Amino acid sequence: MAGRLYFCVDAGATRCRGRLYDEAATVLANAEGGPANFSYDRPQAMLSITKVWEQLSAAIGHDPDDMAGITLAVGGAGLYVRKQRDAFVEHCRRFGEMAIMSDGYAALIGAGDGKPSALVSVGTGVAGHRLFADGSSIQRDAWGWIVGDRGGGCWLGTRALRHMVETLDGIAPPSALSAAMMESVGGVPGLLEGALSNLNAQRLAAFAPLVLAQAAANCPVASGILSGAVDYLVRLVDVLEAQDAPLYLTGGLAAAMKPMLGKRTGRRIEDASGDALYGCLLVAQGKAPGERTVFG
Repeated sequence: MAGRLYFCVDAGATRCRGRLYDEAATVLANAEGGPANFSYDRPQAMLSITKVWEQLSAAIGHDPDDMAGITLAVGGAGLYVRKQRDAFVEHCRRFGEMAIMSDGYAALIGAGDGKPSALVSVGTGVAGHRLFADGSSIQRDAWGWIVGDRGGGCWLGTRALRHMVETLDGIAPPSALSAAMMESVGGVPGLLEGALSNLNAQRLAAFAPLVLAQAAANCPVASGILSGAVDYLVRLVDVLEAQDAPLYLTGGLAAAMKPMLGKRTGRRIEDASGDALYGCLLVAQGKAPGERTVFG
């Protein structure tokens, strides 16, 4: 196939999305794969990206072993860690060119079409990004589910599980949320059979929809957990210094959080121009700055 192709990847903790663009930014194919968070499970992340590449190649009749004319542009969870980044580059060295950035930065660039803006990404985890006019950026949170990712799906699911076991132990009174959680794990028999063993970020985030559903049904406990999540997101917006910049909200929980976050911040949350895959393309084509993130 003539011309350079762009294999753009949004590698997140729950799933991996890929898209093939040509030089004119025409979408040639889309595909999805498994989890691809390099901090949680590097081998799985690399496998997921490989599988997505094979799907996209098949969709356009391209030999997946022919990578010389392909630019790989990845926005990946955990890729701002140098060790993870270096291992990824080594794994993907057969591609002709590479553009590597965090998944949150890719989402920021896509949402704002490469222009100065601010973004909160809320899905399994949480990240806040701000792009300034000089091309520098800041990142807040995205520290992982054990110490950070406050207000995201994993955070919601963890608190729902804690509430469930507190009610089981008699420490807290039962609620509609605890009943829904107990049903989801198979009750006490399910717990005794290991329903809570080997918990990870993805499994914890899978409980977030129960929190949202019970909050919508006016369960006070679920509403309190959800309110706490929004409180964190409000504080995240505050530290992004975004008063004079467009604000975007993306991620799997964005639709659920957008009305509450807009109300609490008093800010208009703009509709994104494009997604993280589009952001990867803009960086790869030099139409947006590469990631130069300042921490702290």
